[in-house]
Amino acid sequence: MAGVFKTVTCMFLVLAAVVFAEDYDVGDDTEWARPSDPKFYDTWAAGKTLRVGDELEFDFTAGRHDVAVVTKDAYENCVKEKPLRVMMTPPVKIMLNTTGPQYYICTFGDHCRFGQKLSINVVGAGGATTPAAGGTTPTTPGAGTTTTTTPTAGSAASTLGGASFLVAFVSAVVALF
Repeated sequence: MAGVFKTVTCMFLVLAAVVFAEDYDVGDDTEWARPSDPKFYDTWAAGKTLRVGDELEFDFTAGRHDVAVVTKDAYENCVKEKPLRVMMTPPVKIMLNTTGPQYYICTFGDHCRFGQKLSINVVGAGGATTPAAGGTTPTTPGAGTTTTTTPTAGSAASTLGGASFLVAFVSAVVALF
């Protein structure tokens, strides 16, 4: 009987991690576009705690923008040549799968120089940061991957997600011993 309880508890914890992950629409209603304020995406990201398991969605007009994953230096200097990865078909969905800083730019024209760039820092489920390289997995529908529907940022479920997950995790650990 104890084996069944442990199995169910582990399944619950995995499900809780998926349910409490958040989806972020980059730029909210502005979407991924050349902003009028060069600090727009800095301001957008500043109020968010992005965690492993969360997903970024970049929505933009095809043929006018793209999403390039770049190094810190390329981000800071808007270097468009040799990005780590470029995604051109909207919407681009990126699953955050490692902790640490991550950088995105638009490679069209001078869009990056005018502020169409995003710098984020992804933390683990407990909130602690651990530097890591890379860290993103595109989950664009039709690209051979699946996406899951999770609460949107700001909903009651997603706002309580981190705290509820922590309480469930601690309860399960206590129950196992």
